[in-house]
Order: sequence, then C-alpha cells, then structure tokens
Amino acid sequence: MKLIKKEISDYIQNFLNEDKSKKDITSKKFIDKDQKAKAIFVSEENLILSGVDIILSIFKINCKNFRLLAKYKDGKEIKKKTKILVIEGNARDILSIERTSLNLLQHLSGISTLTSRFCKKIKSSKTVLLDTRKTTPGIRKLEKYATNVGGAKNHRLNLEERFMIKDNHLILNSLIFRKIKKMPISEKKTIVMECDTLIQVKKALNSGIKHILLDNMNLKQIKMAQNLIGKKAKIEVSGGINLQNIGKISKIGVDFISVGAITQSAPAAKISMNLERI
Repeated sequence: MKLIKKEISDYIQNFLNEDKSKKDITSKKFIDKDQKAKAIFVSEENLILSGVDIILSIFKINCKNFRLLAKYKDGKEIKKKTKILVIEGNARDILSIERTSLNLLQHLSGISTLTSRFCKKIKSSKTVLLDTRKTTPGIRKLEKYATNVGGAKNHRLNLEERFMIKDNHLILNSLIFRKIKKMPISEKKTIVMECDTLIQVKKALNSGIKHILLDNMNLKQIKMAQNLIGKKAKIEVSGGINLQNIGKISKIGVDFISVGAITQSAPAAKISMNLERI
C-alpha cells in the first residue's frame, strides 16, 4: 500500500492539532528560541521499521530548518541499540513534535514487527497473510501501510471495496443465498462468504461463491472444509489465529490467513528519542 503526500499531510496536521504543537508552553518558557539540538531515534529492541518518512514529513511541516544526518528505510530489520534516525534542528521545534513522532513511529513499527513474525511462521507455505479492518479509527490506512511493510497483503480497506457476507448478515436475512444465485457473475466473483459450519460451506459452493472464509474452525474442520471446496473457491481462514497455530494452518494448504491481531493487538515498538545539545 502506498501513501500519497496529501494523505500524509492531512494525517500529520490532525496529529499536530491534537497535541497543539504550536503552543508548547514548557519549551517556550524554558528553552531559548535559538537553541539547537540533535534528535537521535534509537531502537531499544529488534524490530521492523515503519513510519520513518512520515516522521520526516512531521519535521518538514513543524521545523523551520533541520538537517537529516542519518536514517534507515521502512521495512528494514533493525537491531537493538541502532540509531534509526538522526536529525539536527531548532530545539523548541523538535520538542514540540517529540511525542507525536515517537507515538507514531512506535505504533507503526510495532505493527510491522508483529506482522513480520506472523509472516515468518508461514514462509515455507504458499499461504498469504492478510490484514483486516480491525484497526484504530482514523488511522486505518497508516496501520494497513505498516502491515504491508511487515509482509502482509492488504485486505479490504473499507466496506465499499467488495461484498463480504458475515454471520450477522445471514442472521438478519434468511434469503441471502437466493439473492446470491440471482446476482450477475461479475458481482458474484467479488463475494467473500464467511462460513462457521460445513453446512454453510456447502451452501456457499452451491451458490457459486469463489472465496470462502472459514471462521473460527479448528484444524480438523478446516481440513474437512478444504476437502469439500477443492479448487472450486479460494480458502481464507480467520479467527483464533496466533503465532503458535498459524504455521500448522498454513501447512494444510489454504490460500489466505487473515489476522486481526497484527493491527488490533500489536504492542508499540520500543524506540526512544534522545536529545543532544548543540
């Protein structure tokens, strides 16, 4: 997933407005307006880096003059105690965006790091890791960018992108399978059908569904569903996926495994920003 400059600019403006970066009363009171400083972003653990260019955009917007002395690129495997990013500039300007920059870099790098760990568990298979819409409201695209950096493929960005029929749709409308059969083939090809039972899998196949999501099934059920589906549809597995079982599931030979935890439960990466007086 690529982030366009306008999107990044809009995100950053919201972040800076939230923190009132132009009204840093502490720095204005106690730090000389002409004081220069060097900001050094340091990894405190091994991680997969994500968000560096966004941080640089924050500096470009908020710092009058700054010098980039060193940086690593997104997607780079970073070892503990590595200087990820080094910048020189006005001390007040740097202090006013310290928290915003760190929060974002820690959060996105945390997502890309966890995503990478999941991807490594299935690297010996043909299974593709997908992200989900289980994201933080307001910054979904940034989080999906981070999963992509970590090695996952982006799934639906929003509700408009494709049909996805879940259990709640089936509960609210008992005639959904009839409606599906009447849909044009071009539309039907875009449907993802979530199935909790083998009976639902059979109904989905009879309706011509080409992408079946097996939700919260155990290994035995997944294998039984795969035998039913064969090559008739793409198979996605979701629900209850963790680092301990994803490898076993991928060995069954499913096409996709979608994991909400890579965005919903990723811990912030341990990154610090140290200042040096110039």
